[in-house]
Amino acid sequence: MEAYLTAIGIILLGALLQSSTYVPVSMVREWSWETFSFVRGIVIYAILPLLAASKLALPQGYLFYEMFDEVPAFQLATTIVAGVIWGAADLAYERSMFYLGAARGKAVSTAFTGLFGIVLAALVMHFFFYHAHPEWGISVSAVVCMAVGLAGFWLIGVAGDRKDREISSEQDADRRQFNVKNGITFALLGGVMGACLNIAMVTGEGIFMPETIVAYRWLPALFLFCCGAFASNTVICIVQNVRNNTFAEYSMGGVWKMNLLICIFTGFAEFAALYGFCVGRTFMKHTPMMIFAFFIFLVCQTLCSHLWEIIVNEWHGMSRKTVQILTYGVLLLLVSIFLPLLFGV
Repeated sequence: MEAYLTAIGIILLGALLQSSTYVPVSMVREWSWETFSFVRGIVIYAILPLLAASKLALPQGYLFYEMFDEVPAFQLATTIVAGVIWGAADLAYERSMFYLGAARGKAVSTAFTGLFGIVLAALVMHFFFYHAHPEWGISVSAVVCMAVGLAGFWLIGVAGDRKDREISSEQDADRRQFNVKNGITFALLGGVMGACLNIAMVTGEGIFMPETIVAYRWLPALFLFCCGAFASNTVICIVQNVRNNTFAEYSMGGVWKMNLLICIFTGFAEFAALYGFCVGRTFMKHTPMMIFAFFIFLVCQTLCSHLWEIIVNEWHGMSRKTVQILTYGVLLLLVSIFLPLLFGV
């Protein structure tokens, strides 16, 4: 029980730090989404993973490449490829939100990400790594908790959709672009792509040197994963720069100082959330709930993001029914991550 609560605490701490980027991101000036995402991606996926892996996970007297010398090529490749796919998941999420509405699309995509993150990671483990970790799998408690959590995501999506409609003056335009089939299709695609984070943590298991401190043993796998994410993020951003003719934004000297500071802060927060998820999983090691840590990570992200929305008064003035639906959704998410305690975790 103590290990499980410690895991929740670490994952929640990372999610809180990540959600704190909600306000700074809105302060970016004169940069398009693709320019900001590219510069921040350098921080999140290149600089921080390399520094962390080389300074914290590499024992004294070894060269950096020696951390990966004894790792099978298949294991290295699948961890990197998972990062490539995960790095492009935002494209599918955005299309889902376009067709279903921002709140509903985000909720549905997150729910599918949680579902596929557990199922696909369990399948990868079963077919490729079962001999090393026969205790991993999908337990009855994980299934029950996921069901409760998915209901919570659905209610939060309903509440968010009601909020958007209550404050929007463009409801007719929203209805014209509304398309359930396309929205669900992109949500499913985004769910599979987003699930690659959990798959990478399964394939990356064991990529460390015996002398490495336990708390830092996930950093080599996270470095490989981030290499893949950096590749896809870079390609997407450059393509968007070309398509939208926004390359000139990189030469805007007057905004670089503030925007770069925001990129560094938000990049650190995002990387800390990923690392917190990895470390939190460590406390569930050798239990069937280890794969379920990914669902806890998504729940904590959702709870913390809505906490910031409440702090900045985004829900102020909403109807009583909308607030009630949001409250029920939040309560179900909280129940979903603490319910395993009743199963003797």
